[in-house]
Amino acid sequence: MAATLNPSPVVFATPTSTPLTTQHEAKTMSKDSPPLVSFKHCTGLDELKQLHGQILKQGLNHNHSYISKVISTCAQMGTVESLTYAQKAFDLYKNDNETNGTLFMYNSLIRGYSCIGFAVEAILLYVELVGFGILPDKYTFPFVLSACTKSSAYREGIQLHGAIIKLGFENDVFAENSLIHFYGERGEIVDGRKVFEEMPERNVVSWTSLICAYARRDLPKEAVDLFFKMVEEGTKPNSVTMVCVISACAKLQELELGQRVCAYIGDLGMKVNTLMVNALVDMYMKCGAVDTAKQLFDECDDRNLVLCNTIMSNYVRLGLAREALAILDEMLLHGPRPDRVSMLSAISASAQLGDLLWGKWCHGYVLRNRLEGWDAICNAMIDMYMKCGKQEMASRIFNHISNKTVVSWNSLIAGLIKNGDVDSAREVFGEMPERDHVSWNTMLGALTQENMFEEAMELFRVMQREGIKADRVTMVGVASSCGYLGALDLAKWIYIYIEKNKILCDIQLATALVDMFARCGDPQSAMQVFNGMEKRDVSAWTAAIGAMAMEGNGERAVELFNKMLQQGVKPDGIVFVGVLTACSHNGLVEQGWHIFRSMKEIYGISPQIVHYGCMVDLLGRAGLLGEALDLIKSMPMEPNDVIWGSLLAACRKHQNVDMAAYAAERIIELAPEKTGVHVLLSNIYASAGKWTNVAKVRLHMKEKGVRKVPGSSSIEVNGKIHEFTSGNESHPEMNDISLMLHEMNCRLRDAGYIPDITNVLLDVDEQEKEYLLSHHSEKLALAFGLINTSQRMPIRVVKNLRMCSDCHSFAKLVSKIYDREIVVRDNNRFHFFKQGFCSCSDFW
Repeated sequence: MAATLNPSPVVFATPTSTPLTTQHEAKTMSKDSPPLVSFKHCTGLDELKQLHGQILKQGLNHNHSYISKVISTCAQMGTVESLTYAQKAFDLYKNDNETNGTLFMYNSLIRGYSCIGFAVEAILLYVELVGFGILPDKYTFPFVLSACTKSSAYREGIQLHGAIIKLGFENDVFAENSLIHFYGERGEIVDGRKVFEEMPERNVVSWTSLICAYARRDLPKEAVDLFFKMVEEGTKPNSVTMVCVISACAKLQELELGQRVCAYIGDLGMKVNTLMVNALVDMYMKCGAVDTAKQLFDECDDRNLVLCNTIMSNYVRLGLAREALAILDEMLLHGPRPDRVSMLSAISASAQLGDLLWGKWCHGYVLRNRLEGWDAICNAMIDMYMKCGKQEMASRIFNHISNKTVVSWNSLIAGLIKNGDVDSAREVFGEMPERDHVSWNTMLGALTQENMFEEAMELFRVMQREGIKADRVTMVGVASSCGYLGALDLAKWIYIYIEKNKILCDIQLATALVDMFARCGDPQSAMQVFNGMEKRDVSAWTAAIGAMAMEGNGERAVELFNKMLQQGVKPDGIVFVGVLTACSHNGLVEQGWHIFRSMKEIYGISPQIVHYGCMVDLLGRAGLLGEALDLIKSMPMEPNDVIWGSLLAACRKHQNVDMAAYAAERIIELAPEKTGVHVLLSNIYASAGKWTNVAKVRLHMKEKGVRKVPGSSSIEVNGKIHEFTSGNESHPEMNDISLMLHEMNCRLRDAGYIPDITNVLLDVDEQEKEYLLSHHSEKLALAFGLINTSQRMPIRVVKNLRMCSDCHSFAKLVSKIYDREIVVRDNNRFHFFKQGFCSCSDFW
């Protein structure tokens, strides 16, 4: 039955000659011919063959009425064997009578071939029919168009549309409905809608065909709108219409809309069939009405396999793994028998729970029922065993897959990453015979999550070299890595790359860009991206508030927070961290208290330890150390080392030695492995001139093997990063840097600058302290920047520790005297210096 579809445009053209034979010819019957009614009683192909044999024995093969009935009956049986026999009967009739056959015979065969999926054969029969000059009628076109749809024969379908118009069938509702279906299945919705709009008369099939086309092509809103228009114009929907429009509501995930649609089922007195129940269960699940969906499922008398699979897959999607496995239990007890789709959901549910026992049982069922040949099953089992901590078993399943697809490789990589084995994942990634976007994005995302930002950026560069076009997911990972690296030039390139390649910038990617620019010290660009967003969720607002917090613009951060609330966006715990941090960086104590209290009182969000930490930091920076300590003691949970660390840092700023010692003791009790606390306590004692206490702490540090991390700063000039360490004079341009530092100190002293030698934490004389202070790493970087960058060009410095108060004052004056914008990113925040002022308002 195989055939090749390659009809000539000439042969496929609209017939214009007179038909040789039509199905409306007079029927001549012999007296002793078998009655036509006997065809109705044929119970199978064998009986039909016997009846056909009688016709041949009586020499009636010339009678087209009988042969037409043989062909028609075979076509109605709808099997490969019956169509094969019909074709033989048709060919025999043509040979015996030296004729081309009737239109009815052709229509019967075309219908039969189209129905069993032999689309090419159906189209070639139409080509033959036209070639013999037989005019098709309104019954011909629907079945040929159906064949074109099934075989994706778009060019032929367009030609059929032309033939329909030329032969005057453009007002025939059946032909037009077939065209709508054809265009809809091809995704040519505009053409289908045009046919629909031009129809003088429409029936339920017309509306349903277009509604289903919209629903299938991810245009659910248009499908629902068309449904309401259909009802408004008085056309009563059928069960197929309802299934399509309910599925559209499921895609929209709008429960209220779904309920409005479902109301028509009762209003119209429609009988709910199994397909509708399945669509309703799926819709309610996707809209979050799980209880309603389960009630429908429980009340359904015919719980077929499709329905069970629908509710199971939705349970898994919603993270209700135990409920999914409960459905599997029911299926095993009462039927229907689980198939590979059921087991795919069951294995995924086992993976969600990390339940190895269930996972192993599912694996056994798969093997007993020979379902392991399906790639999706093997990939799900790999994921399940990885999540259950059985990496070796997952690898064994992978190794036994005979035809490993890229999805199989991706499943193994994703599993290794989830188990924290990024190195093995990188090895597997390198061995892959081919990679898709999921492969690259999974690996890039893993490197970003593991804080391997430079490696992530290098992987992105490899993608570029290999000609792999990045997508939205890729750029989210790239933007995140770039933000943590603080590479502003790269950030600008990434933004241009996204625009140039027309990558869809949805809420997630736009939010990542806002965060990227903020972390790179460019809050203006961050807000430009944010202001250009059409839709904003709570994460987008959080990123914008964070950008303002980094800039030191606490008032603007609070304004954004209030604007978010006014627009009806529900806050979460993360956005409260952002706005409280902004208040902390600007000393907005009253606003901070108000926002903190509103969490529980207004929004029902119980403050977590991170929120208490923000408040302790806010109060501590503002010098309200007693209030900060009282808040710590009133916390409903035990304070951790981070909370005490915030208080300790505030004690250093405000030189409260006794409270600092108390906070340090708490930290050492909670986290003895934290070496930085010893260094900070030593610095606090040194700032207060308590050198005996300094000696004790440093002796303890020596005994513990704790070493102070030296301060270092880096600056990027002409694409090269230069790093400076306090007191280190090994840089090749050190002579020029020293001369520049001397000039800077002279000009700053003339402007009233007095070095704050309390920031030198060594017991040496004042002259030595001034020298050490003048060689702090950020000052060396600033001097290098002034030498090697053009006038008015911003200088950007990244420091590994927090800036000291003297360097902060120094940078403010440099920005004014040299008329330079200076951006310093220390380990706590950004400082934007301009014309003698800092964005932090000295709350550093």
